[in-house]
Amino acid sequence: MRHRGRRGTRRAWQHDETTVTLCMMIASVRTLTVSVEVPLSTGDGTAPDPATVGSELRLLWIIEQVRIHRIGVGKGADLAGMPRAAFMQTLGAHGVPVIDYPVADLQEELARAGS
Repeated sequence: MRHRGRRGTRRAWQHDETTVTLCMMIASVRTLTVSVEVPLSTGDGTAPDPATVGSELRLLWIIEQVRIHRIGVGKGADLAGMPRAAFMQTLGAHGVPVIDYPVADLQEELARAGS
């Protein structure tokens, strides 16, 4: 893994026969470049498109960061380059709750509201 500083331009993905190099595409954010080995053929026998794999892995990584509470929904939407509403729908499609409010906190607030 290599850390990258601020960049004024976007960096493209690079690939060879066995490795896809993923680069974050947001120029104003510090970036981290990660190399990931993926199978060259999928179940249907076709080779995956490196750009598609990179985009999908990047989005899945951002979704996971929201799921484990490292970043919020708004930051995730920004990093994904999506409107917040569209990102929230994507989170729901991946089973990540958009509102993750502990039950105990909700019960406490309801008890206070009822007083």
